[in-house]
Order: sequence, then structure tokens, then C-alpha cells
Amino acid sequence: MNPLPAMLTLAYRPFLDPINISGWWWWLVIPMVFLIAMVYKAIRVPTMRRYWRQVVKMTVQVMVVMILMCIGLYVIVMWAAPRYF
Repeated sequence: MNPLPAMLTLAYRPFLDPINISGWWWWLVIPMVFLIAMVYKAIRVPTMRRYWRQVVKMTVQVMVVMILMCIGLYVIVMWAAPRYF
């Protein structure tokens, strides 16, 4: 019996076999927004004096807007749309 096919199935292939994080993927939005805010503010601020404060402020603003948009879309899809269709 050839052990090669069995060993190939044990290998981790990131793009073919992604990790199952179905319950955790929402938590990955926070570091992504933080890193995007870091890059954006590094390019846009005139001085680095209040850089971190502005990065945290932008991160919080983006997260709050995303939560409000999710709530708004939930209301539209679950409450308003069924009444008209």
C-alpha cells in the first residue's frame, strides 16, 4: 500500500482548505479596520504628534458606522421589506 496519498491529505493547503472560523470572523474586522486606519492616518496627518489618538478615533468611528449600517440593514430586510413584498 502506498502511504503517499494519505500523507498528502494531512498537508494544510491554505487556499484550498481554509481554516473554519465561521463563528469568529466578525472579530477579524476590528484589527483590519485598525490597520487600515493606521495606514490612512500615516499618510494624511500633517504631524505625528497626535497620530495614535487619531488612529483610535478613526477606528471607533468606522466600527460605529458599520454597526449602525448592520442594524439599519437588519431593520430594512426583516421588518420593512416583508411588508412591501
